[in-house]
Amino acid sequence: MSGTEILVIFFGLFIGYWVVSKFLMDKSIKPENPAPEQKSEHGTTKENDSEPLAWHEVLKISPNATVEDIRAAYKILIHQYHPDKVEKLGVELKTLAARRSSEITRAYRQAIQLRGGSD
Repeated sequence: MSGTEILVIFFGLFIGYWVVSKFLMDKSIKPENPAPEQKSEHGTTKENDSEPLAWHEVLKISPNATVEDIRAAYKILIHQYHPDKVEKLGVELKTLAARRSSEITRAYRQAIQLRGGSD
C-alpha cells in the first residue's frame, strides 16, 4: 500500500467521522447550561439570588402551554436528566441529575395541578 493510498484512507475516515458527528449525532445530549446551579430555600434552582424559577422556566415552555405541551416537555427533560442516564459517570453527576430530575418533576406536578389535569 502506497503512502497516497494511506493518506486517502485517513482523510476519508476523518471526513466520514466529521459528517457523522455533525449531522447525525443527537445534540440534545449536550448540557444547555454548564454553569453550576444554585439551590434556593424552596428547593428550586435559580440563576441568581432574586427569585426561584417558575414551573414554565424549569420546563422551558410558555406559561400558556397546554397539558399536552407540558407532558411533552416533561418527558423530554426527564429523559435528559434522569439519574439512571448518568449512573456510570460518577456520584457527583448522579447527584446533580437527581436534583435536576426532582426539580423537573416538581415543576411538572405544579403545572398539571394548575391546569386541572391528572398525572
